[in-house]
Amino acid sequence: MHQSISQRRAILDGLRERTRQATAEFYQKPGVNPPPLAPLFIVKPVGGNNFEVLERATGKIVAQRFGHNNATGCARDLEAKAKQFNVKAFGQALSLWALRIVALLAVFAFFGSHV
Repeated sequence: MHQSISQRRAILDGLRERTRQATAEFYQKPGVNPPPLAPLFIVKPVGGNNFEVLERATGKIVAQRFGHNNATGCARDLEAKAKQFNVKAFGQALSLWALRIVALLAVFAFFGSHV
């Protein structure tokens, strides 16, 4: 790669990183709310008033609905279900409580052995 191109790329990479830092600092200020996260599901028209509900992360078709209102309603329902307490969240909460109990027992064992 030519030296001027590599220098230009290095400068642009530095500017991009500074932009990311400035954005993060801006959203850390009090009273500034970050923009909402991107939706998990996308409604895509297929044709003939038919719509597909796609999972954004994988691109898989989750549902097919007739009519835009039905498709967006389905996407909203799926979004709400995804935010609910699921098995993964339950496992994480359970492991955190197990760690807390183990730490508490270790503290009791430590102080009990010194008495």
